[in-house]
Amino acid sequence: MRNLAAAIAACLASSIPLAAAAEAGAAAESDIFSLGVVEVIGIPPLRPAPGSERVDAEAIERHDRRDVAEALDLLPGVTLQNVGQRRERMVWIRGFNSRQIPIYIDGVPVYVPYDGNIDLARFGVDSLSEIVVTKGLTSVLYGPNALGGSVNLVSRRPTQPFEAAATAGFDLDRTGDLSGYRADARIGGRSANGYAQVTAGYADNDFFRLPAGVRPTAAEDGGRRENSADQDRRVTAKVAWTPNATDEYSISYHRQDGEKQDPPYAGRANVTPRYWRWPDWDKESLYLITRTALGGDADLRLRAYYDSFYNQLDSWDDATYSTQNRPYAFSSIYDDFTTGASGEIEQRWSERQVTRLALHFKRDVHRETSAVGAPQQHFVDKTWSAGLEHEWRPHARWTVTPGVAYNRLQGEQADNLVAGAIEPFAVETNDAFNVQVALAYALGEDSRFFGGISRKTRFPTLKDRYSYRMGSALPNPDLEAERSTNLELGYEGIAGGVRYRAAVFHSRLDDAIESVSLDPSACTSPPCSQLRNIGEQRNQGVELSADADLTDRLRVAASYTYLDRDNRSQPQVRSTDTPREKLFASLDYALGERWTALASATSESRRYSSTDSRRIAPGFTSYDARLKWQAADNLGVSFGVHNISDKRYMYEEGYPESGRTYAFAVNYRY
Repeated sequence: MRNLAAAIAACLASSIPLAAAAEAGAAAESDIFSLGVVEVIGIPPLRPAPGSERVDAEAIERHDRRDVAEALDLLPGVTLQNVGQRRERMVWIRGFNSRQIPIYIDGVPVYVPYDGNIDLARFGVDSLSEIVVTKGLTSVLYGPNALGGSVNLVSRRPTQPFEAAATAGFDLDRTGDLSGYRADARIGGRSANGYAQVTAGYADNDFFRLPAGVRPTAAEDGGRRENSADQDRRVTAKVAWTPNATDEYSISYHRQDGEKQDPPYAGRANVTPRYWRWPDWDKESLYLITRTALGGDADLRLRAYYDSFYNQLDSWDDATYSTQNRPYAFSSIYDDFTTGASGEIEQRWSERQVTRLALHFKRDVHRETSAVGAPQQHFVDKTWSAGLEHEWRPHARWTVTPGVAYNRLQGEQADNLVAGAIEPFAVETNDAFNVQVALAYALGEDSRFFGGISRKTRFPTLKDRYSYRMGSALPNPDLEAERSTNLELGYEGIAGGVRYRAAVFHSRLDDAIESVSLDPSACTSPPCSQLRNIGEQRNQGVELSADADLTDRLRVAASYTYLDRDNRSQPQVRSTDTPREKLFASLDYALGERWTALASATSESRRYSSTDSRRIAPGFTSYDARLKWQAADNLGVSFGVHNISDKRYMYEEGYPESGRTYAFAVNYRY
């Protein structure tokens, strides 16, 4: 790890993720787990690849972002979503949702096999060195299903013979009551032949308090948000052998044990409150990543992994959470796992020609029990992918990167529970080709144009094909892949202390999976619907970002996103969960040698929460501030205020977010 003085200097010199990429430079590279990086194209200081963006550990800590969803919200083009009736934090990227954007840890897919979604609020940031986000121009090396982009959580590795860090903190609500506390610690070290590291984290939140402006409803009386507790326990470990300067062999382990409650609907629309709790939300991953030099300027990189997910959802009769007698009360258990492997060969023909070939395989298993005494249903999918990418520099300023991939989904097993007995669903095989051409033109060492076009696909999930959705839908095993055509043109650079980036994008989604209404008598719990490949959608917009040093002590930064989503196949159906405009701004100021202050604001326009436009989450502006005191060379103390104005705001209508919260933390580094 860098010494503390360098770390403080990096914090003072940067303000948002884009700035950190430039200022931290090569120093920040040292603690990045390079085996976990998928896209290796990019010329410093404008790493990563054209069309990709990153948020690093310094920016995450400085803005006091506690989980992956909050960290991603710092980037333009990324919109936070709170799926209210499941209390799941997800993100949208340029109008594509979490099912269309796979999540990886060090290049290993970790999304839930059954429905493709994952609650990013359950993923901490204490073990991460950076988060790399690709948008429309996602490398084919990532594998299948990156329809609208990808999110890769890159872990950190130790750089010193011995290093340690710890953070502890607590939150107070606007009345001064203790609402939650947290702690994490990291210890590790490296030698000439390898390194090892262990990170542990714990967070316990008893409740969050609503803003004063929230009006009581039948299921929510204001004040402390009903049924809003959650708890997370996380452990990660990494051991690596580095026999020489080129080869590396690493084994990593991640475990997340969580439980959460789900606040009931608190809006004015005709929505029935759900009384849900998750006593278990557990995820575990074990993976091996290796890099071996083959000689002749070639490298071989291998990944093998096992990823499991155990989830129990209890639905109760009412707000007492004590009985399960009503028709909508149930207990559902998911017991899923994925095994997989991938291999990548890179051949460097010359300084201007590089070829990369990637092969992927994974087997997804979903096991579900929906009622006490009911048999367990099994669903199994196998996915293959082969991707070829070639980086060609016909001129010192030009880089052309074409890529092509073949993906195949094979259904192996799907159980249909009929009158308490298991019958097989029909299983199908689905094929898809992806193609992409990315271009970059360097105007100098620190500025470039970039752009390209891609054709990407996403296979339907097990839930898309086989779910009855609690009696309100019919399965459709014949669903085919969704397809998107993505175009992007952008420019980024650094000049006169100002780092800037601009991008325009256009995506057309064909064969989109949409719900079709059926005769109510076809389902046991009408209304009745079925998912089909009938949708056509267009997403287009603009992203702008810049940051600058106004003085030696003051840095300002801002980003703006404009997103226009148009449902071409059903114009009367509103696109939900994304605002048309998003603005983020921050100000960093060094008050003295040991004091720093940060103020930031996020403003978003309204968003629809239902396709009939009856439910609308209004636009909002939220303000945060943080003051940090470096009490000693290895000891820091911080005080922050979230939602300073105690503004009532929400990402989904009827599910208001937390009011004003005071955050205290102490961190120690050795």
